[in-house]
Amino acid sequence: MPDRALTSAEISLPATPATARVSERIATLAQHVELVVLTDNHAGRARMSPLAAVALAREQGVRTVLHVSARDRNRLALQSEVVGAVALGCDGVVCLHGDDVVGVRRVGDMTGTELLAAAGDWMADRPVPRGCVLNPFADDPARELRLLRRKLDCGATFAHTQMSFDLQRLADFLDRADAAGLLSFLRVFVSVGVLRGQAMADRTRSLPGCALPDAPYEQICRGGGEELALELAEHLASMSSVDALHLMPLGDEATAARAASAFRQARGLDAVIARAVG
Repeated sequence: MPDRALTSAEISLPATPATARVSERIATLAQHVELVVLTDNHAGRARMSPLAAVALAREQGVRTVLHVSARDRNRLALQSEVVGAVALGCDGVVCLHGDDVVGVRRVGDMTGTELLAAAGDWMADRPVPRGCVLNPFADDPARELRLLRRKLDCGATFAHTQMSFDLQRLADFLDRADAAGLLSFLRVFVSVGVLRGQAMADRTRSLPGCALPDAPYEQICRGGGEELALELAEHLASMSSVDALHLMPLGDEATAARAASAFRQARGLDAVIARAVG
C-alpha cells in the first residue's frame, strides 16, 4: 500500500492510554489520507506503543504504517515489534535509527539500516513494504545519496523525507537522486509539517537535518503556519519528482487533512477517500 498511496499523515501518540484521543485524530485524517503513520516514541518521549493504535485505525477502515526505532530496543525486541506489526495487519514499516535523547541511553544493538535489512527476514511469508527516512537537506548530499543506495539494497521501497520548506533544494536533491538511478524503485513521500507559531519554528530550526529558510520561518512566526502548509502541499503536487505527500500535523490534524485534500485535488483526484469500515 505505501508503494501506491498518494497521501499519508502521522500522528503523535499520547503518553497516556488515551484511546479516544487517538481515535479522534485518526478520524480527522481518515477521509483525506490513505495511510496513517504511527510514530514510535516521537521526539524522544515515551508514548503509547504504535502497535496499540493499529486496532483503533482498523476500526475506522484506515490503513497503517508503523515507525520502528532501533534506538530503544535490542534485536529481540525489534523483531518482536516487526512481527507484531505484521500480525496486526499493518501495511508497512518505516525502519529508522531514532534521534539521540539527552539523559537516555541508546540501546545501539542495530542501526536503522541493519534493522531495515533484518525486517525482511523477520516478516517470513507475510512481507509488507519497508520504508526508510531520507534527508534532502543534508549538509553532505553525496553521503546522503550513498546512504540511500544502501537502504535500497536493504529492501526499502518507500521513503519519508524530513520536513520540507526549501522546495528548490528539495528539487535539486531529487534530481541528483534520479540521475543516480535511485528513484526508479522508490516512492518518495515528501513531508510537510504544520508549524503554529515561533516556538515550533525555533524548535524545527534546531533539529538535525531540518532546513527552514527565513521566508517561511517569518511566515510561521506571523501566525501563517497553517496557510504555509497548504501552499507547500499545492506546490509539491505540481512537482513531477514528488510521488506522494506526507503530513506531520504536530497536533493540528484538521489543517493536515486540508493540505492532503489540496494535494489530491491538484493531482486531479477526489478530495475525499471512500472507505469500507469494518
